[in-house]
Amino acid sequence: MDAREFKQRFMPHHRLLYRVAYHLTGNAQDAEDLLQDMYLKLWQKRDDLPDEAMKDAYLVTMMRNLFIDQRRLKHVDASAELKEELSPPDERSLDRQIDTRDEAAQMEGLIRQLSERDAKIIQMHLMEDRSYEEIERDTGLSQGNIRIIVMRTKKKLKKQFQKITKTWTN
Repeated sequence: MDAREFKQRFMPHHRLLYRVAYHLTGNAQDAEDLLQDMYLKLWQKRDDLPDEAMKDAYLVTMMRNLFIDQRRLKHVDASAELKEELSPPDERSLDRQIDTRDEAAQMEGLIRQLSERDAKIIQMHLMEDRSYEEIERDTGLSQGNIRIIVMRTKKKLKKQFQKITKTWTN
């Protein structure tokens, strides 16, 4: 398969794949990176792809699996950092630990300022790593509403947190 045929096959799915990537990652830059990784993987396997690879369900599943794989790699990296933090601390690592705890405490304070519903949903989604389906079962809200609440709440928390950190650095 040459580049022209590749584009003809997979570019019609671009908008759907971008939306899926954005939903998975939560921001535009990470969604674009994930989508680029997806196209790279498709290109590398272009001659071995089954016919069903041009179907939305196959591509969405592939995108989701790629996201999960990347997330697992980040967790492995995080566990390596945790091991580093468990080693005898030097002055810089102590400062970093204090900063991290301060930031976590500030974020917890911001979450406590949210409405009860929003705080509960953001806690289930971010801290308990629960799926939208699980949150839907527990709250009775539709998955669409939950997605909107999560997106708006994350945006609100990020904005408030940035205000706080600006005052720290000034």
